[in-house]
Amino acid sequence: MDGDVSVTALRSIREIGERVWNDLAEGEGFYSGYPWLAWAETDPSFVTTYLVARDASGAIVAAVATYLWNGASVPSMNLAYSPGHIAEENLQRSLSAEEHAAFLPALLVGSRAGYHGAVAISKDLPADRRDAVLTALFVEVEALAARLGAACVALLYTPVAHVAAYSKAWHRAVGPAGRGPVAAMLSAEAVLPAPGGDRTVEAADRREWRRERRRYDDAVDRVETVRLAECVDVIAPLLGATQRKYGGPDSDADMRRYFASQVPALDAYSLVLLEFAGDEAVGFSLNYLWPDGVYVRAAGFGQRAAAYSYFNLTMYRPRDLAAERGLPGVHLGAGTYGAKRARGAEPRWTAGLVRPPADVSDELTRAFAIDGSDYRQAVRIWGGPAPTIPSQQEGDDALSEVRPAGLAGK
Repeated sequence: MDGDVSVTALRSIREIGERVWNDLAEGEGFYSGYPWLAWAETDPSFVTTYLVARDASGAIVAAVATYLWNGASVPSMNLAYSPGHIAEENLQRSLSAEEHAAFLPALLVGSRAGYHGAVAISKDLPADRRDAVLTALFVEVEALAARLGAACVALLYTPVAHVAAYSKAWHRAVGPAGRGPVAAMLSAEAVLPAPGGDRTVEAADRREWRRERRRYDDAVDRVETVRLAECVDVIAPLLGATQRKYGGPDSDADMRRYFASQVPALDAYSLVLLEFAGDEAVGFSLNYLWPDGVYVRAAGFGQRAAAYSYFNLTMYRPRDLAAERGLPGVHLGAGTYGAKRARGAEPRWTAGLVRPPADVSDELTRAFAIDGSDYRQAVRIWGGPAPTIPSQQEGDDALSEVRPAGLAGK
């Protein structure tokens, strides 16, 4: 409770409603939208709770999704949400089973998949009301963590523009004697503007792009566009093989369950580009359409895939889809930044806020103040200036802005 702001807990986003949620989350993209979160809450590996802030009239002015995770098996791409794995990567050493277990259960705030987490909050609130609402929400985040027995709390992959407000509200929520979050840069979302939407990208649409498209068009038998529900059994082994090629443990059955779970909530938003060699499906990209663009979610390829399949199915053809539908761009997500930048993508930086367990070592606590390896890779690809966030030692006032910095000291 903060003044006339009350916060209650709900079990499903359906209790909030699609229109109300999407109005609050406007501008945060598909992975903060109603359909994605409606899917995310269906996984029994997580205990989902929505914290909903209302004003004195009872109107919902903000809400945030939370997910309690006890370490149950998840697809390998979702291990990016494991605080233990983040600490392991940042410290560049393996954590023991006991060290991993110290972070569990973990309460994930804002998101558990999609690499974009945020609080859905009314754009009509003035700054002081917004601060009060955020503070009230984080008071309840900490209260929920205590009730559920969460060892740590993590808000991950949040746009860097949100970090100062979230961090200050969280620190206010726990008070001067409490344990607030540790903040650090974490990753980047690569976004490719649609044709005509950015003159720089148009200039970059150079001869190499046309050559890659031409060679693919000459080699491929055909590409069909279908809904996810029509091709789950076909694309699951393609993604499974691709995941294992790059070291993931995911089986074809794991990937089939993953895709099948998305059909009820997400099929209406899906467009799958399905590449064929004869009658055999040999490559795909799963895309979701949202008002701010095409979201490329997953891709997989077999040995018979045509030359330049990856670039065409995940970048060029989704870019065409965006242009055909009047959408501003293609959201390519994290990773493989060199290939994405070479084809015109730009970064949207994200950060993490983690409140570590009280009883872990100082080394493990400090791990969450280290810029993430994915962020460091993105900085190497795009160069400076890249955003940073103030160190925890600089105090609460320093968190009032996120200042740009060059590459020195990175």
